[in-house]
Amino acid sequence: MPDDPTLEHDGRGRELERCLCLLLRLLLLRSCLWLDVASKSAPVPSFMSIFKKAARSSRFDFSRSMVLLSEMDIREHSDVGTLMRAERSNGLPSFQEAPAFRNGVECPMTRSTISEPYAICDAASVHIAMTLDAAYLRGSIAAVYSVVKHATCPENIVFHFLLCERDKELKDLVTLTFPYLRFKVYYFVENLVKNRISLSVRQDLEQPLNYARNYLADILELCIHKVIYLDSDLVVVDDIAKLWEAKLGNSSLGAPEYCHANFTKYFTDAFWSNMTFANAFDGRKPCYFNTGVMVMDLLKWRQHNFTSKIESWMDVQKVTRIYELGSLPPFLLVFAGSVKAIEHRWNQHGLGGDNVLGSCRPLHPGPASLLHWSGKGKPWMRLDSGCPCPLDSLWAPYDLSIKGKHHKVDGNEASELHSHFRHWASSA
Repeated sequence: MPDDPTLEHDGRGRELERCLCLLLRLLLLRSCLWLDVASKSAPVPSFMSIFKKAARSSRFDFSRSMVLLSEMDIREHSDVGTLMRAERSNGLPSFQEAPAFRNGVECPMTRSTISEPYAICDAASVHIAMTLDAAYLRGSIAAVYSVVKHATCPENIVFHFLLCERDKELKDLVTLTFPYLRFKVYYFVENLVKNRISLSVRQDLEQPLNYARNYLADILELCIHKVIYLDSDLVVVDDIAKLWEAKLGNSSLGAPEYCHANFTKYFTDAFWSNMTFANAFDGRKPCYFNTGVMVMDLLKWRQHNFTSKIESWMDVQKVTRIYELGSLPPFLLVFAGSVKAIEHRWNQHGLGGDNVLGSCRPLHPGPASLLHWSGKGKPWMRLDSGCPCPLDSLWAPYDLSIKGKHHKVDGNEASELHSHFRHWASSA
């Protein structure tokens, strides 16, 4: 109980105002969408006219509520219906709004839930970085949904989305799909890597945004000392806080390692025949790890300037072809052998098959907290084609796209698969 009762009243008032703002926002989106569907020529009520009318019938401070709404990126859109129509007409998928997920009583309070709704420099926050682009948007939305759905403290999660400036409309789409999500957008400067990217076995691996993870320590705020990086072709089926709590010790990076994999295949003969290059692993026992799921110590990263070391190997690749894949080999060259091993359950990778055919694959033995469709085959593409792999039914429940709701999977096969998966996921 606070010593000053006015503080308690003010805190409750702010929470009430925020709830009312979010409720009004939901009503606005619903009413504008209904008008748009009912009649293409029907005028959509302006945002301000509806909000002022609602404000007059509600006992809360209109001016302060407008500040809260502006923090949710509503200020720049005077007509929400226009935004809804733009989202459908620009070639991007349409998504249903995700439900709100709230913190459990055991969750630590953050500044974002007390006085600063979108503060990110907070010790109690869990930071997750992802990229956003049109091609993988359905995957990204599904990944975000899976994270907050299974989190014990979803309101303590802060997403950091990296996207190219030409895709800035994706920010509005995320706001519409996740009205309660704490996130910040960063525009990645493609020229940082354009001249360093070499041909890869898959064209999508050559996209500049695929290399944005190299620059997280430089892009994110200095107050952020640690971040989880997640690819867009995965779903999390466990509390992400468990991964966040992984202890890295003296390592700068943590990830599941796969030491049984043939490490030599990730580099060309030109690499291994050059002793200067091959000696890069002297003093280390390198193991393969997948860069789609990483826990990164940004303090150590900045201290050792790992970004420039990765860039140096990319520059070597432009002169001598030392690898065939995209952004993975430079990470292996810098970190393999010094990675803090994390449980394999946090990256059941390879579900998208290989990089050429994208064939169906089974789950690896053992428990699973994260399913990763790395490889050529992506679940949303296979579902749309009408020829999904069995494991794609584990991704489908997280697909918030309107299109995805029309997909059908074999009921008996899906039921049996989900039953087996629940057993694996809960195994110790």
